Amino acid sequence: MFRAVWIEVDLKKLRRNYQRIKKYVGTNTKIIATVKQSAYGHGLIPVASELSKAGVDFFGVGSLEEAISLREVGFKEGILVLSAVLSKFADQFIEHDVTPTVVDEKFARELDKKARLSKVIKPVHVKIDTGMGRLGPYYKDAHKFIKSLSKLRNISLDGIFTHFPVADTDPEFTTYQIDIFNKLILDLKKEKISFKYQHCANSLGTVNYPHSHFNTVRPGLILYGIKPSVDIDFGAEPILSLKSKIIFIKKIKKGMGVSYGRTYIAKKPTTVATVAIGYADGYPWSLSGCGKVIIKDSLFNLVGRVCMDHIIVDLGNRNDIKVGDEVILIGKGKNLEITAESLANQIGTIPYEVVSRLSHLIPRTYKK
Repeated sequence: MFRAVWIEVDLKKLRRNYQRIKKYVGTNTKIIATVKQSAYGHGLIPVASELSKAGVDFFGVGSLEEAISLREVGFKEGILVLSAVLSKFADQFIEHDVTPTVVDEKFARELDKKARLSKVIKPVHVKIDTGMGRLGPYYKDAHKFIKSLSKLRNISLDGIFTHFPVADTDPEFTTYQIDIFNKLILDLKKEKISFKYQHCANSLGTVNYPHSHFNTVRPGLILYGIKPSVDIDFGAEPILSLKSKIIFIKKIKKGMGVSYGRTYIAKKPTTVATVAIGYADGYPWSLSGCGKVIIKDSLFNLVGRVCMDHIIVDLGNRNDIKVGDEVILIGKGKNLEITAESLANQIGTIPYEVVSRLSHLIPRTYKK
């Protein structure tokens, strides 16, 4: 590792977070661990390996590519692709024993045909729209849609699910979604159509809406110890730290500018440090001139714009900091901590974006 930027992921904390969720939802509730987009930037295979050892029931991924990469290294758990996939790739679900999300009849019929040719019955999860407006038939049309799917002989309606758009801000609408989802399940059951897996609870649903658990939950952000909402205190621990090192230090005089655009002009003599990380690594450009880092358990301000490969930090009159010293951008020092949530709040985004945009080229080390 020649460039001084890296990510540390604490797998022991990941396991504790999973066990906390399992205890909270109970032994009769299955868990689909959401590991899409490389486990929210934490690293797909190492995260999935730890969760597999902890006894997870299912993995939820964002693409066939992720599902196949898990199968290729030997994972035996169920794998659900949470997004829709074009019908021309239906055979890949059969070849790699991956569960698809079904949202339209064209895909379902193609999958049924491929399954018949392969002489298998292919389990699927059906996604319905109760208010997200993204994937699946609207819930008022879902009954007819699912009855049509039930007539296909080579697919098995193994799961049904929906998604919450405002679980953090609108309890009334979220409860409405849970109620109509439940009604659909009960109405279908009267016609002898039932599902092994019924799920709508994401991280917020898992914590704040126990009546949304049904028999399966699919936590994502809380697995990684990140709060999906500021008012959640679930006790999960952040597992990711983003770190770099100082690669250059120099004194600047009053009136000197720092970085692109000369947006920072020194008002007095000071010392600045160049740190080996930038927006190409996924560190947000919008933290220009307002971000903070931890060095030797003290907070320091970024000055000037975030560059592609560098940031610049004002050390003030500190003379005990040297080239090669560690810089924490996300993570915990001895007494101070910078969280993904705090960065997200500062720049007006969500913590999902902060961690999932961290470059896959950054080396990741895994602590067990």
